[in-house]
Amino acid sequence: MAKRKLYFSPEYGEGSLWEGYPLDYTELPLSQELVRKLKQFDRGCDNILDWSDQGKGDIRPQSEAEEYYLTGLRLLEMVRAELGADYEVEDGLDWIKPESMRGEPETETENNPE
Repeated sequence: MAKRKLYFSPEYGEGSLWEGYPLDYTELPLSQELVRKLKQFDRGCDNILDWSDQGKGDIRPQSEAEEYYLTGLRLLEMVRAELGADYEVEDGLDWIKPESMRGEPETETENNPE
């Protein structure tokens, strides 16, 4: 049997599990507790932007942005565990990863050592 491929990424006003479109969590074999946590996480996505001036980008304090990202990672692992081997759930959280948690940019000498 082929694995069902899903994508995990929060989206403004939508859920975090996608299959080309946002999925209804209750249609998946997920516990009620995990569904509750996912919905809470989804609501947090709407706090990333100042909706009256979206050009500002992420307006949250650094610690809040970091905690939201780490929560997403934990939820992703919980989703993978509950869905099991019949599902492949791709990590789409990079867009919410705070700059403070990204690696140092490579220098030119690292790209082209001589």
